[in-house]
Amino acid sequence: MKKRFIKNALYNLLKEYTKTKPPWGSLTGIRPTKLARELLAGMGEGAQPFFKTEFDVDESKAKLAFDIAQNQLPLIQKIQPNDIDIYVGIPFCVSRCTYCSFGSHTLTKKSAITGEYLDALAREIAGAKSLTDKRNIRCVYIGGGTPTALEAEELRRLFGILRDAYGACVEFTVEAGRPDTINKDKLAAMRDAGATRICVNAQTTNPETLNRIGRTYGAGEFERAFRLVREAGFDFVNTDIILGLPGETMADIQKTLEDVCVFEPENVTVHTLAIKNAANLTLEDSTQFADAASVAAMVDWARAYLEGKGYIPYYLYRQKYMAGNLENVGYAKPGKLCAYNIDIMEEVADNMSFGAGAMSKRIFAAEKRIERSCNVKEVKQYIERLDEMIARKFELFG
Repeated sequence: MKKRFIKNALYNLLKEYTKTKPPWGSLTGIRPTKLARELLAGMGEGAQPFFKTEFDVDESKAKLAFDIAQNQLPLIQKIQPNDIDIYVGIPFCVSRCTYCSFGSHTLTKKSAITGEYLDALAREIAGAKSLTDKRNIRCVYIGGGTPTALEAEELRRLFGILRDAYGACVEFTVEAGRPDTINKDKLAAMRDAGATRICVNAQTTNPETLNRIGRTYGAGEFERAFRLVREAGFDFVNTDIILGLPGETMADIQKTLEDVCVFEPENVTVHTLAIKNAANLTLEDSTQFADAASVAAMVDWARAYLEGKGYIPYYLYRQKYMAGNLENVGYAKPGKLCAYNIDIMEEVADNMSFGAGAMSKRIFAAEKRIERSCNVKEVKQYIERLDEMIARKFELFG
């Protein structure tokens, strides 16, 4: 309570000095919906007014946080103490987007490093298998990087490693994020492996912006890839877009969302651009970026548009250096919420993660405590120090 009082007092002084009111008020954390959910459990109907007043949160943001908390609840209530999620990181891309701050290895041609990396993943997963043998695998999520930077035969090998370790699971997501890395053979590998959800990320459908951010394949690739995905039989697809990319206007955002919604993806994730120190965008002329008010208008328009299309907000997180001090929001068609995204953002289920840069989490709910274990980020170090990565998992979950 004392800490909150001091924080709010400092916030009010800065608000008065700068004549600026952030939309999320004095909240600085990544997960405002986690706080909303906890307040809702303890205060009931009084939680949302308290959240808004105590932390000076805008009415629309408070409503968003509590709508999400309510929408998540049915999936959170299904979590059992024995449940665990599995994450596998594939730190490879075919090129580096200028806004990206993740540690990833760019594959300019066929490289032996992918085979060495899959060897290491197989060893790490096998080495930690005894820790999950008596656990229920709730979700499996393969992220990156760009997992589909791997060739089809490499994907089949990866899926085989996971099948041997964990069998089938109810929700199995593959980030096929770059449309230019998607083809029929890779989609067949995903389908045969039992993938239930995949991601095809547009980011924008403006060709000039795609070129500016390092995606030189053109807007037509998204349409081609999405059609292939539907033809392959996938009925649970996510598409990411980013608001606030350099040079983009409200008209660009409106066109992107309209283009995306032609394909009726089951999930649409709306990101607000966050400019990180490790991203090449930090070198851009700042005049190319929309101001905070313009980005806020884009965020509001996207929310109204998607809700008008029948989507509901179901998870949210914030990052440092986000345009307008705003948020990233995942929207879903009713009945098509991604359990993994809820689990990882709300920190409500254990997560065992494999690969370079992967972070595992163990939730001690009764003690309101979370412990973490991180793998090293650099690919070659990860391969060389694999025994250490396995040992860290036994320290966390053993």
